[in-house]
Amino acid sequence: MKLIATQHPFTHPSTLNLRTNTSVNVGTQLALACFTLQACNDRGGLCLLHGKAVHTLAIKLLPYRGAQHIYSKLLHFYCKAGMVMHARRVFDEMSERDLMAWTVLIGGFARHGLLSEALALFREMVLHHKPNSFSVSVVLKCCSALGALRAGREMHGYMVRNMTEKDTCSESSLVDFYAKLGLLTEAREVFDGMTERDVISWTIMIRVYANTHGCEDDMLGLFEHMQCSGVEPTRHTLSVMLGCADLELGKQLHAHVLKRNWGLDAFLGSALVDVYAKNGNLGSAHMVFDWIVEKDIVCFNSLISGYGRTGNGERIICLFVEMGVVGFAANQSTYVGMLNGCANMGSMSFSKQLHAQVIATGFIHDLVIQGVVVDMYAKCGCLEAARTAFDGMSLSKSIVAWNSMIGGYGRHGCGEEALQIFNSMETAAVPPDCITFTCLLSACSHSGLVHEGRRLFDLMHRVYGIQAQNEHYCCMVDLLGRAGMTHEAYEFICRMPYEAGSSVWAALLGACRVWRDPKLGEIAARRLLELEPDSSGSYVALANIYAARGRWADVDMIRELMDSRQIRKDPGYSWIEIDNQMHKFKAGETIHTRIQEIRSTCERIHSSICDPFTCTPDNAV
Repeated sequence: MKLIATQHPFTHPSTLNLRTNTSVNVGTQLALACFTLQACNDRGGLCLLHGKAVHTLAIKLLPYRGAQHIYSKLLHFYCKAGMVMHARRVFDEMSERDLMAWTVLIGGFARHGLLSEALALFREMVLHHKPNSFSVSVVLKCCSALGALRAGREMHGYMVRNMTEKDTCSESSLVDFYAKLGLLTEAREVFDGMTERDVISWTIMIRVYANTHGCEDDMLGLFEHMQCSGVEPTRHTLSVMLGCADLELGKQLHAHVLKRNWGLDAFLGSALVDVYAKNGNLGSAHMVFDWIVEKDIVCFNSLISGYGRTGNGERIICLFVEMGVVGFAANQSTYVGMLNGCANMGSMSFSKQLHAQVIATGFIHDLVIQGVVVDMYAKCGCLEAARTAFDGMSLSKSIVAWNSMIGGYGRHGCGEEALQIFNSMETAAVPPDCITFTCLLSACSHSGLVHEGRRLFDLMHRVYGIQAQNEHYCCMVDLLGRAGMTHEAYEFICRMPYEAGSSVWAALLGACRVWRDPKLGEIAARRLLELEPDSSGSYVALANIYAARGRWADVDMIRELMDSRQIRKDPGYSWIEIDNQMHKFKAGETIHTRIQEIRSTCERIHSSICDPFTCTPDNAV
């Protein structure tokens, strides 16, 4: 009797040929086939050829007892390799399909995007088998991904009627399903009705509140309830909370990590870096970054994005170089963070170099990066380069690219050009989003296009069904305010369907300062003081309004109020790039190497403005 000789099963798939029909040979072939498939599953797609050879052998062995076991492993093998149609053929060839076979195929369909097929297969399965918690969880994930509320409710009803012994896995999936469809009340009802809650179910419900705007207090209350119930949070629980944390909460959660003496892994560490960086505390962000033992690319990207928001080019370059030294290749998030850094820094030389790097690495074809490149050049003040980059894109431009070009023109007062881009966008049948109209309304505001702004505000809801958000109201108030229509702007705020945010009142306050309307300015300033009592901007703006009207007693009162509340105005700063060198200036500082020359030039400009007849070719600037 000649079996598979002494070759290893991975030597060549021909070693799996069936030589004889003796029971010993069949048993050996079955065992070897199962071993080979298990090894193929462990190794992944590299062993696809061997897996197919086992499939051929399984067809030959089908009449023999035990062949069904090979088919179950083949099903798992094809699903793991992403060949779900092959898996379906194997499933159809099986004479007996147990619950595991149905569950494996449903999971395979779901993992590879065939969500509707997975739901259809589940409906067929319940005619033959009672589903387990895993299959229920998979189906609920499919329902949430498809937005299939009715199918999800049917699954909920099935669980109530047929699953007498509920488990945390399926019930947690039901909570997640309702949450992803925005049904927060239903999600909480299912959660409260659970007989047993493990750390996963608590974390899912905490994530629901973390992802819902305005539910931060509910999230914190649930976190405290979780600990009072004797369930200890995991690293994942804290990382979920850090995703929506402000600086104060971020510090408390950081203390929670230190208290438990948890070392910072890349997952939790990157979340802490991100929360500090987003809130402007880059010193703490970098300190946490240095504490992470094994950094991954997400850690680098979080810190690069943080420095990018402040335009700290030197730090961005150092991190980019360090990332390459340790062996990480830049990805989309890396380049987005660096390009935004260039935009905030205003450095054309650095922007061009980074743009060349993006082209060289092939990321220029990424739709998101294309939009960020346009935005970068526009913020650096080079609309020509922004338009060239925009026109050089493929016909299927992303919404990010359209918005970036509209916003770029709008920031530079080119409202007509921004409207032309929007017209081209409509011609290309690209549906605008809420950001598109924010850019458009801002463009109208900076160009004094009051009529067009009103038309677009109406068009947004009437034609495109986009509900006006606080940003849109802010742009409209700014548009009316810049045009000197402060009372109409105030009436517009009073007609808002919800409470105006601080940015809306700040826009009105700024207009009142320009047009010297102390009565409305005082109303806007007091509303701002209620919404942002620690912000210096509203105090300073109101003091300037009083000063312009000669109300010095009120100016002194505002300054005393700022002193009593220990509110300080952060000094402003500006920068300019000359000969590839960035020069930064901060209010009150005199440390620049050419400060005397700068002061002398300013004095000559001032004297020329005051007395234009004294300006001669000899003293011309």
